[in-house]
Amino acid sequence: MPDTAIDAVKMFKYRDDDILIASYPKCGTHWINEVIQLMIHGGDPQQLDDKHRRVCLEIEDTIDISKAGQVKPSVLLVNEDPSPRVLMTHLTPGYLSEETWKMRIPVIYIFRDPRDVCLSFYKFLRQFFVGENEPFLEGVSFEQFLLDFIEGNVPFSGWCEHALSYEDCWKRGENILFITYEDMNRDLSSVITAVGKHIGCPISDDVMEKVIANSTKEAMQKNYNAKEDKTSKLKVDVSKFVNTGVSGNWEKVHSDVDWCTLNSVFKEKVKDSEFAQKYFDL
Repeated sequence: MPDTAIDAVKMFKYRDDDILIASYPKCGTHWINEVIQLMIHGGDPQQLDDKHRRVCLEIEDTIDISKAGQVKPSVLLVNEDPSPRVLMTHLTPGYLSEETWKMRIPVIYIFRDPRDVCLSFYKFLRQFFVGENEPFLEGVSFEQFLLDFIEGNVPFSGWCEHALSYEDCWKRGENILFITYEDMNRDLSSVITAVGKHIGCPISDDVMEKVIANSTKEAMQKNYNAKEDKTSKLKVDVSKFVNTGVSGNWEKVHSDVDWCTLNSVFKEKVKDSEFAQKYFDL
């Protein structure tokens, strides 16, 4: 991330009706963004375009990985977007504008099982290159990445520290709603109801059905492609961002990996958490 993007996020000017999604990478950020955008627009994906589907504020504004390094970060472009804006970030609270808290911007923080996050993050980062030809994770096995993930030596640092930093803000009374990727898979309608109450956007049963139908992985891919066909843009593979869309995949894909170190280290770090500790059966 360029320093200019970080500085711009720190000085960011909100509108009164802005909504902010905060998350660690690979926790369902794009999924919950699509859900909220659909809620705002009556469940109709045809009303959504590139300005409704930007990436995180601090990241280059493209979901086409081949364009990395060629475009400006979202934070420098969102002033042209229509209200209400649904903004996203992977940054911890210390990097956010003070207006986030002074204006009581509704923040939605999404948790996901860190073991699934680790697996998904590894797959995601393997798609990137340093320069033109060198893979970002050149020669890095999943076992090595797991150790780096446990130690927080990955982009956006540690999962525990990230989650706890937002929980600390919540404990001091900031306007944050916590949801989980797992609950979105189990009972999306309940998550939508909670989010609607938090952002002041209750929806009818009819719109609820449309939102759920249009926010599946398959529907999102279809809707992205339909919009891109109209604008002659390069088609984007949503799976690069939404991935499998399931929970508990870490046990199936890497059942031979020793997860004990992660479980032990993370369990100790989040022992006093009201939210993150649920993943370690305390």
